[in-house]
Amino acid sequence: MTGRPTIEMLTEDPGQSILCRRIVRAKRPDIHNEGVWHYHPDFEITYTLKSSGKRFVGYNISDYTESDFVLIGENLPHSWITNQYTEQIVVNFKRDMFGDAFWNAPEMKKIEELLDKSQQGIFFNSETSSKALPLMFMIERENGFNRLLHFFRLLDLLANSETQEVITHFHHEVKDSLKASNRIERIYSYILQNYQSNDISFTELSKELNMNKSSVCKFVKKVTKKTFSEIVIETRVSEACKLLAVSDMYISEVCFACGFNNLSNFNRSFKKIMHTTPKEYRNIYRSSKKEN
Repeated sequence: MTGRPTIEMLTEDPGQSILCRRIVRAKRPDIHNEGVWHYHPDFEITYTLKSSGKRFVGYNISDYTESDFVLIGENLPHSWITNQYTEQIVVNFKRDMFGDAFWNAPEMKKIEELLDKSQQGIFFNSETSSKALPLMFMIERENGFNRLLHFFRLLDLLANSETQEVITHFHHEVKDSLKASNRIERIYSYILQNYQSNDISFTELSKELNMNKSSVCKFVKKVTKKTFSEIVIETRVSEACKLLAVSDMYISEVCFACGFNNLSNFNRSFKKIMHTTPKEYRNIYRSSKKEN
């Protein structure tokens, strides 16, 4: 397991300043496959039409599902990991496609600020994504000047959105960001692979990172503002949510399947993070599914 992000050089669309693709995959289960965990010198706008799983951006790892809508800045490592069928619309563009003078125009100030902010990745909630989807479809469908018009309408929508949420708060020069992203991605991947164990050992992880246990803990705390244990518990609760939603396992079975060593600890941790009990979560989820 290398965990090192690879650079991807995108193939430009002849006669177009903006690259728009419909990405369709049966699944994308392993972040360590060549090209999955990657970065590129282009900005990227990604709308997930179908799929759910884990989204990696920089050092951040989050659950994603249908309608997930994000803007990824230049050279920011990212990937979407899932065992499900995936369909996404992806728009890529370069900052210098019209020259520096264009982006420095006063009319472009808010969009320029948006692009600067995207170096940390930006997530937009359903309020913005629902308005953006028709524009994504039109960019995909149109060519020439019409594609440009829809593209700038999309950027204007995003720049003026009040639902912008920074994905990763760690922001340095590219070489430093890649180094930190590589380390934190390895740590998160290790947790995802071992969260079911009651006692996650640092031995293998520390050896792989060439860091001692204390250094790993300090590094995680510095860049995520969370302790290693907190991330482990959040991962276990996230996986428990999935099992509660899609399986008929007893709550006690879910507890132990996700790495908790007793039911009271599981209930306490679950309620702290989800603000409801596991039983209530399952009932709410199933009620909402029936209504839909």
